[in-house]
Amino acid sequence: MNAMAALSSRERVYDQSRQEFEDMVRRIDSEEVRSMTHSDLERELEKMGRELMRKMLQEHLESRGPGESAKTVRGIDGVERSRVRIQGRKLETIFGTVEVERTGYGREASQSLHPLDAELNLPEERYSLELSRRVAEEAARSSFDETREFIGKTTGGHVPKRQIEEIVMRSARDFKEII
Repeated sequence: MNAMAALSSRERVYDQSRQEFEDMVRRIDSEEVRSMTHSDLERELEKMGRELMRKMLQEHLESRGPGESAKTVRGIDGVERSRVRIQGRKLETIFGTVEVERTGYGREASQSLHPLDAELNLPEERYSLELSRRVAEEAARSSFDETREFIGKTTGGHVPKRQIEEIVMRSARDFKEII
């Protein structure tokens, strides 16, 4: 495969993102947007920008594939996981929700292992580490309700109050273990 063919193959991975960007350009060049105030335009661009970033993240995750292992997969318990199947999981990020398709290696009466989760350093829970960090930092400054409102306004992520409380407790536990 020559360099040009390889490049266009990689570029196709981000087709939805490119389309989203082109739609953004058309939108901000429209008469409707031209009549907006600067503040309204900023809010509109921020919203569109988050969706573009979410799509880029989703397409990047898809381009990595499901993380199949060429080697035998064993847990720290020493048990080999020979049952293989593709499993999806939702991940709430600062850009919004993405789906991660990953290869799960299992065995009866054993927890499945997902090498891609380790490769990407994904948390066990639904919320990305960056979203969790922002939740913990904001919760240190304000109430849980205010944190929920702040995260909703400043990111594409959605974190209910109860999950904010759980993230803060985990963060405090992790911080205590570091000290």
